[in-house]
Amino acid sequence: MTFPLRKIFFAVCLIALVLCLGAGYELSGQWIGVVISLVTGPAWLFARKYSTSILPLTCLLISVCLAVVGKINGGSSFLMICGSGFALATWDLLLLDGALTNNSSGEQTRQFEIRHLQSLGAALGSGLVVISLGYLIRLQIPFVVLLLSIALVIFGLDRVWGYIKKTG
Repeated sequence: MTFPLRKIFFAVCLIALVLCLGAGYELSGQWIGVVISLVTGPAWLFARKYSTSILPLTCLLISVCLAVVGKINGGSSFLMICGSGFALATWDLLLLDGALTNNSSGEQTRQFEIRHLQSLGAALGSGLVVISLGYLIRLQIPFVVLLLSIALVIFGLDRVWGYIKKTG
């Protein structure tokens, strides 16, 4: 029996989410946070059963709030940021699974799933690389220059995306 790739990715992201949040709270000595982080795993699995309801969004908000509270209370910012990133990926995979559950398992659906998982993996991987680089490299950039740089990157990505859509 083979599992769809999205379900394997969902399980990996859910485990990483729980481990990151739990480890972040454990390193700061907050045992209640560890317990709440561990409880989010079954909550996500329950939300998976009802993926068309508001439960996935609620689990996402709770997980991100746990990461924010953990960071405010002295938890590892790296683990909390990774935990919230994996929460976002878990939420996306949960919605993807809900959307593809009733569709036929045709080749077009399979290609869509593979492309979606590739883009999600690229976004998650690049985010983790940027976070890691942020801890290694410290730059003092004026806010205006940073704002203009972000606008330039967004504009460039919009142009690249438009070119990709235009060429097929």
